[in-house]
Amino acid sequence: MAVRAVFVDAGGTLIRPRQPVGVSYARVAREHGHPRDPVVVEARFRAAWRKRAHEAQADDGRAFWAPVVAESLEVDDERVFEELYQYYASPRAWWVDTEALRVLGDLSRQGVRLGILSNWDTRLRELYHRFALDRHFPYLICSAEHGLEKPDPLLFRAACRVAGVAPHEAVHIGDDAEKDVAGASRAGMLGLQYDDDLGWLGIERELVRLRRAPGWFAR
Repeated sequence: MAVRAVFVDAGGTLIRPRQPVGVSYARVAREHGHPRDPVVVEARFRAAWRKRAHEAQADDGRAFWAPVVAESLEVDDERVFEELYQYYASPRAWWVDTEALRVLGDLSRQGVRLGILSNWDTRLRELYHRFALDRHFPYLICSAEHGLEKPDPLLFRAACRVAGVAPHEAVHIGDDAEKDVAGASRAGMLGLQYDDDLGWLGIERELVRLRRAPGWFAR
């Protein structure tokens, strides 16, 4: 049966921070009287993130992100947290991969339904509209709005219901082998892993290969 829908992960696959997290965190901390080394902050951020990798970013994400910011900067300053929270809620903190829009846009013109399926707090919907991503991706499935996170198969199946397709008719693209690829597979979808070294050219090649397989993509 032909693939009727393709979903894509947001952070690390479709959109990325405009500058390293350590740089942004250190800048805001410095403005509030807490000078910090961006390299050290980056390392502490990655450690804090890994420690909470299996925690859900529920609701607006404040409960998840407050300890991450505090541990990254080694300071618990509400002013710093609030400024960073609002910064990452705005488009100025992110950039959208235009190669992703090109590759996925080709699929859309062939009648494939496109959606974003991401583990994110509710700020994602604001970014979705402010970046006009709704013009490219009619469906947004944000984990915080469903109370589920990848790799839970139920979230992938919920995405398929929203798009009106069966799991075996859908593909999910993401940068995490477990949360994106394995999670999609367990839900009955095909998972494709985005690789930073190959970029969207690698995904495009994989999609071309699939399109050549009998019965995969409608022509």
